[in-house]
Amino acid sequence: MNVGLLMVFQNFEDTTTDQAAWERDIELAGLAEPLGFDTLSAVEHHFFNYAMSPDNLQFLSYMAAQTQKIGLLTGAVILPWNDPLRVAERMIVLDHLSQGRALFGIGRGLALREYETFGIDMNEARDRFDEAAEIIIEALETGVMEADGKHYKQRRTELRPRPYSSFKDRFYAVGMSSDSVPVVARLGAKMMSFAQKPWEEMRPHFDRYRELYAEHQGREAPAPVCVDFLSCDESAEKAEALARRHMANYYITVMEHYEMASDHFREMKGYGDYADNAELLRDSGMQEAADGFVDINTYGTPQQILEKMEARRKQLGSFDLTVQVSYGGLTGEQAEKSIRLFAKEVLPELQSWAQ
Repeated sequence: MNVGLLMVFQNFEDTTTDQAAWERDIELAGLAEPLGFDTLSAVEHHFFNYAMSPDNLQFLSYMAAQTQKIGLLTGAVILPWNDPLRVAERMIVLDHLSQGRALFGIGRGLALREYETFGIDMNEARDRFDEAAEIIIEALETGVMEADGKHYKQRRTELRPRPYSSFKDRFYAVGMSSDSVPVVARLGAKMMSFAQKPWEEMRPHFDRYRELYAEHQGREAPAPVCVDFLSCDESAEKAEALARRHMANYYITVMEHYEMASDHFREMKGYGDYADNAELLRDSGMQEAADGFVDINTYGTPQQILEKMEARRKQLGSFDLTVQVSYGGLTGEQAEKSIRLFAKEVLPELQSWAQ
């Protein structure tokens, strides 16, 4: 199993300065390689304290100079918000700076208020994502971009520097909804799924990805990636208390940022699953939903976490894991203690598991 660290750069309720929030998470990110993680990644979000990470490629370029062997993953570049030509150029530069350690992860975005600020119709998200993904992937393989689509037109242009090497086995895509799974499989990407409901209920989602990947690519699908929040402590009670407070805090910000309880998903092309989830949220209530979110993430003693991962492997089959350790008002000291204990007691065992 490959295990990664994902940075979010949240300033929960503006309880600190943006500068301090960035310094906290950069320091934590710097622990990823020495503690033995396989990948380091960062989200892309704009304009709000929910996740102050508007340029994950710039962050990863900085980390390329601070590291020597860890994989550097865009988790993810939101394609409808970016110019395809610039995405391809910047991924190639990151790959040169890191000497082939760049991992290209993409997504289509879910926040209406980010789409509106960019002046992009969210109803176009699926079409823009599909179109951009195809031309960027082709450009990263050939070193040439050319497009004549509905949303993107680009005269034939050679990219310089030329690609460092192929991204075919270094390509990820977020697959959270049933609408996204066929696209991820068709593109030949490694699927990333954030915790959103009990993992045993995700089995059909993962099986469908594996089935469609084999159908489209003619080979077995790579292990999909589960993305979790982490709270690890020698005390089970303390680990759970931190999770119940800070993971729940984060969940509330998710609901607010994505306006998850609103009706707008019902009218958006390609977001039907989220409309159904919004209805369930309105029925259950925010506190019950927050408690359920904590339950599906990763907290406990090292032994409890290993037991949870083993149970998940039995439910889902082989998977990779990416954890988020700085969220919902956790201090840098609390996050560092959690990640260090996890890295010492849990990480080596997980990495020994065969795919």
